[in-house]
Amino acid sequence: MAEYNADESELYALFRENQQNLIKCFTEGCDRICVWSNYINIEPGSQEDYYSIQILLDKYVLCCVHLISDIHGDRSEERLEDIQEIMYDIQKTEEDINSQKTIIIGDFNEMPYGRICLNANGFHGLPELKITDKPTRSVHKKEYRKFYNPMWSLMGDFSYPAGTYFLNQSKLNSPMWYMHDQVIISQEVLPIFIKEKLKIITTCSYADLKNINQHPNKKISDHFPIMCEIRD
Repeated sequence: MAEYNADESELYALFRENQQNLIKCFTEGCDRICVWSNYINIEPGSQEDYYSIQILLDKYVLCCVHLISDIHGDRSEERLEDIQEIMYDIQKTEEDINSQKTIIIGDFNEMPYGRICLNANGFHGLPELKITDKPTRSVHKKEYRKFYNPMWSLMGDFSYPAGTYFLNQSKLNSPMWYMHDQVIISQEVLPIFIKEKLKIITTCSYADLKNINQHPNKKISDHFPIMCEIRD
Protein backbone atom coordinates (compact mmCIF):
# COMPACT_ATOMS: atom_id res chain seq x y z
CA MET A 1 0.00 0.00 0.00
CA ALA A 2 1.23 3.47 -0.89
CA GLU A 3 0.85 6.34 1.56
CA TYR A 4 -1.13 4.23 4.01
CA ASN A 5 -1.92 6.35 7.08
CA ALA A 6 -5.13 4.80 8.43
CA ASP A 7 -5.55 2.96 11.72
CA GLU A 8 -3.49 -0.23 11.51
CA SER A 9 -5.45 -1.88 14.34
CA GLU A 10 -8.60 -1.49 12.27
CA LEU A 11 -6.80 -3.03 9.30
CA TYR A 12 -5.67 -6.02 11.38
CA ALA A 13 -9.26 -6.45 12.59
CA LEU A 14 -10.38 -6.64 8.96
CA PHE A 15 -7.64 -9.18 8.25
CA ARG A 16 -8.86 -11.39 11.11
CA GLU A 17 -12.50 -10.98 10.06
CA ASN A 18 -11.60 -12.32 6.62
CA GLN A 19 -9.36 -15.10 7.96
CA GLN A 20 -6.25 -13.42 6.54
CA ASN A 21 -3.18 -13.97 8.72
CA LEU A 22 -1.08 -11.14 7.35
CA ILE A 23 1.94 -9.59 9.00
CA LYS A 24 3.60 -6.26 8.30
CA CYS A 25 6.95 -6.56 6.54
CA PHE A 26 10.10 -4.58 7.30
CA THR A 27 10.12 -1.38 5.22
CA GLU A 28 12.09 0.95 7.50
CA GLY A 29 13.69 3.56 5.27
CA CYS A 30 10.75 3.59 2.86
CA ASP A 31 8.05 5.71 4.50
CA ARG A 32 5.90 5.85 1.35
CA ILE A 33 5.13 2.10 1.22
CA CYS A 34 3.74 -0.51 3.62
CA VAL A 35 3.80 -4.22 2.79
CA TRP A 36 1.77 -7.01 4.41
CA SER A 37 2.35 -10.68 3.68
CA ASN A 38 1.25 -14.14 4.74
CA TYR A 39 4.59 -15.64 3.72
CA ILE A 40 6.82 -16.84 6.55
CA ASN A 41 9.86 -16.96 4.29
CA ILE A 42 10.17 -13.27 3.40
CA GLU A 43 13.23 -11.13 3.92
CA PRO A 44 13.74 -7.39 3.34
CA GLY A 45 16.07 -6.15 0.64
CA SER A 46 16.93 -2.51 -0.11
CA GLN A 47 14.61 0.05 1.49
CA GLU A 48 14.77 3.53 -0.05
CA ASP A 49 12.53 6.60 -0.23
CA TYR A 50 10.62 5.46 -3.32
CA TYR A 51 10.84 1.67 -3.22
CA SER A 52 10.90 -1.37 -0.97
CA ILE A 53 12.45 -4.67 -2.06
CA GLN A 54 11.28 -7.91 -0.43
CA ILE A 55 12.68 -11.40 -1.10
CA LEU A 56 10.04 -14.15 -1.12
CA LEU A 57 10.80 -17.86 -0.76
CA ASP A 58 14.49 -17.17 -1.46
CA LYS A 59 13.74 -16.87 -5.19
CA TYR A 60 11.33 -13.99 -5.90
CA VAL A 61 12.33 -10.33 -5.91
CA LEU A 62 9.28 -8.21 -5.10
CA CYS A 63 9.94 -4.51 -5.63
CA CYS A 64 7.13 -2.22 -4.46
CA VAL A 65 7.39 1.34 -5.79
CA HIS A 66 5.79 4.73 -5.29
CA LEU A 67 7.61 7.05 -7.66
CA ILE A 68 7.66 10.83 -7.65
CA SER A 69 4.73 12.49 -9.48
CA ASP A 70 4.43 15.36 -11.97
CA ILE A 71 1.75 17.14 -9.97
CA HIS A 72 4.06 20.13 -9.41
CA GLY A 73 5.79 19.97 -12.80
CA ASP A 74 7.76 17.55 -14.95
CA ARG A 75 9.81 15.25 -12.72
CA SER A 76 10.62 12.62 -15.36
CA GLU A 77 14.38 13.11 -15.01
CA GLU A 78 14.18 12.48 -11.27
CA ARG A 79 12.00 9.39 -11.91
CA LEU A 80 14.55 8.07 -14.39
CA GLU A 81 17.32 8.49 -11.83
CA ASP A 82 15.24 6.63 -9.22
CA ILE A 83 14.36 3.85 -11.67
CA GLN A 84 17.97 3.31 -12.63
CA GLU A 85 18.82 2.98 -8.94
CA ILE A 86 15.91 0.53 -8.55
CA MET A 87 17.08 -1.58 -11.48
CA TYR A 88 20.62 -1.64 -10.08
CA ASP A 89 19.36 -2.84 -6.69
CA ILE A 90 17.10 -5.42 -8.32
CA GLN A 91 20.02 -6.82 -10.33
CA LYS A 92 22.20 -6.94 -7.23
CA THR A 93 19.44 -8.74 -5.28
CA GLU A 94 18.94 -11.22 -8.13
CA GLU A 95 22.66 -11.98 -8.11
CA ASP A 96 22.62 -12.46 -4.34
CA ILE A 97 19.82 -15.06 -4.47
CA ASN A 98 20.76 -16.49 -7.90
CA SER A 99 17.30 -15.88 -9.37
CA GLN A 100 15.83 -13.48 -11.93
CA LYS A 101 12.20 -13.92 -10.93
CA THR A 102 11.29 -10.28 -10.39
CA ILE A 103 7.99 -8.46 -9.88
CA ILE A 104 7.83 -4.65 -9.82
CA ILE A 105 4.49 -3.25 -8.65
CA GLY A 106 3.01 -0.02 -7.36
CA ASP A 107 2.30 3.60 -8.27
CA PHE A 108 4.65 4.48 -11.12
CA ASN A 109 3.16 7.97 -11.63
CA GLU A 110 3.70 7.48 -15.35
CA MET A 111 1.86 5.82 -18.22
CA PRO A 112 3.08 2.47 -19.59
CA TYR A 113 4.10 4.22 -22.80
CA GLY A 114 6.01 6.93 -20.91
CA ARG A 115 9.69 6.89 -21.73
CA ILE A 116 10.69 6.09 -18.15
CA CYS A 117 8.54 2.94 -18.10
CA LEU A 118 9.21 1.91 -21.69
CA ASN A 119 12.78 3.04 -22.35
CA ALA A 120 15.48 0.39 -22.37
CA ASN A 121 17.42 2.38 -19.77
CA GLY A 122 14.30 2.62 -17.59
CA PHE A 123 12.03 -0.27 -16.65
CA HIS A 124 11.96 -1.51 -20.27
CA GLY A 125 8.37 -2.69 -19.72
CA LEU A 126 7.23 -3.99 -23.11
CA PRO A 127 3.58 -4.55 -24.14
CA GLU A 128 4.44 -8.01 -25.49
CA LEU A 129 7.03 -10.57 -24.43
CA LYS A 130 7.26 -14.33 -24.77
CA ILE A 131 9.31 -16.79 -22.74
CA THR A 132 11.01 -17.88 -25.97
CA ASP A 133 12.02 -14.34 -26.98
CA LYS A 134 15.58 -13.12 -26.78
CA PRO A 135 15.94 -11.80 -23.21
CA THR A 136 17.73 -8.58 -24.19
CA ARG A 137 17.54 -5.84 -26.81
CA SER A 138 20.59 -4.14 -28.28
CA VAL A 139 20.74 -0.34 -28.40
CA HIS A 140 23.98 1.24 -29.64
CA LYS A 141 25.85 -2.00 -28.97
CA LYS A 142 24.61 -2.20 -25.37
CA GLU A 143 22.29 -5.00 -24.24
CA TYR A 144 19.21 -4.12 -22.19
CA ARG A 145 17.16 -6.77 -20.44
CA LYS A 146 13.48 -6.99 -21.42
CA PHE A 147 10.57 -6.88 -18.98
CA TYR A 148 6.84 -7.37 -19.60
CA ASN A 149 4.19 -4.81 -18.70
CA PRO A 150 0.69 -6.38 -18.96
CA MET A 151 -1.04 -3.09 -18.03
CA TRP A 152 -1.01 -2.07 -21.71
CA SER A 153 -3.87 -4.53 -22.23
CA LEU A 154 -6.12 -2.73 -19.71
CA MET A 155 -5.81 0.73 -21.23
CA GLY A 156 -8.72 2.32 -23.09
CA ASP A 157 -12.46 1.69 -23.10
CA PHE A 158 -12.63 -2.00 -24.10
CA SER A 159 -13.37 -2.62 -20.44
CA TYR A 160 -14.11 -0.35 -17.48
CA PRO A 161 -12.21 1.46 -16.09
CA ALA A 162 -9.82 2.94 -18.65
CA GLY A 163 -7.13 3.50 -16.05
CA THR A 164 -6.42 3.67 -12.32
CA TYR A 165 -6.38 7.45 -11.88
CA PHE A 166 -8.62 10.18 -13.34
CA LEU A 167 -7.67 13.82 -13.78
CA ASN A 168 -9.33 16.26 -16.17
CA GLN A 169 -6.75 18.99 -16.59
CA SER A 170 -7.27 22.24 -18.48
CA LYS A 171 -4.56 21.63 -21.04
CA LEU A 172 -4.43 20.40 -24.63
CA ASN A 173 -2.60 17.13 -23.91
CA SER A 174 -4.63 15.24 -21.31
CA PRO A 175 -5.79 11.60 -21.61
CA MET A 176 -7.94 12.17 -18.47
CA TRP A 177 -7.58 8.49 -17.52
CA TYR A 178 -4.09 7.49 -16.39
CA MET A 179 -2.63 4.01 -15.87
CA HIS A 180 -0.27 5.06 -13.10
CA ASP A 181 -0.62 1.86 -11.05
CA GLN A 182 1.17 -0.98 -12.79
CA VAL A 183 2.91 -4.32 -12.48
CA ILE A 184 6.00 -5.20 -14.51
CA ILE A 185 7.50 -8.68 -14.46
CA SER A 186 10.69 -10.32 -15.66
CA GLN A 187 10.69 -12.88 -18.44
CA GLU A 188 11.32 -15.64 -15.89
CA VAL A 189 7.95 -14.93 -14.22
CA LEU A 190 5.93 -15.18 -17.46
CA PRO A 191 5.09 -18.91 -17.15
CA ILE A 192 3.43 -18.42 -13.74
CA PHE A 193 1.77 -15.03 -14.32
CA ILE A 194 -2.02 -15.50 -14.68
CA LYS A 195 -3.04 -12.82 -17.19
CA GLU A 196 -6.76 -13.38 -16.64
CA LYS A 197 -6.41 -12.41 -12.97
CA LEU A 198 -4.94 -8.98 -13.67
CA LYS A 199 -7.61 -6.49 -12.61
CA ILE A 200 -8.30 -2.92 -11.63
CA ILE A 201 -10.49 -3.08 -8.52
CA THR A 202 -13.45 -0.66 -8.42
CA THR A 203 -15.58 -2.22 -5.68
CA CYS A 204 -15.28 -4.52 -2.70
CA SER A 205 -17.52 -5.97 0.00
CA TYR A 206 -16.95 -2.98 2.30
CA ALA A 207 -17.27 -0.04 -0.10
CA ASP A 208 -17.74 1.18 -3.63
CA LEU A 209 -14.39 2.60 -4.68
CA LYS A 210 -15.93 4.73 -7.44
CA ASN A 211 -18.08 7.87 -7.25
CA ILE A 212 -21.26 8.71 -9.20
CA ASN A 213 -19.12 9.69 -12.21
CA GLN A 214 -17.46 6.26 -12.19
CA HIS A 215 -14.14 7.82 -11.21
CA PRO A 216 -12.10 6.90 -8.11
CA ASN A 217 -13.88 7.95 -4.93
CA LYS A 218 -11.40 10.39 -3.40
CA LYS A 219 -13.00 9.96 0.03
CA ILE A 220 -11.42 6.49 -0.05
CA SER A 221 -8.54 6.90 -2.49
CA ASP A 222 -7.84 8.90 -5.64
CA HIS A 223 -6.44 5.72 -7.22
CA PHE A 224 -8.11 2.41 -8.01
CA PRO A 225 -6.04 -0.50 -6.67
CA ILE A 226 -4.78 -3.27 -8.94
CA MET A 227 -4.64 -7.02 -8.35
CA CYS A 228 -2.53 -9.71 -10.01
CA GLU A 229 -1.88 -13.39 -9.40
CA ILE A 230 1.30 -15.40 -9.72
CA ARG A 231 1.16 -19.14 -9.09
CA ASP A 232 4.38 -20.83 -8.07
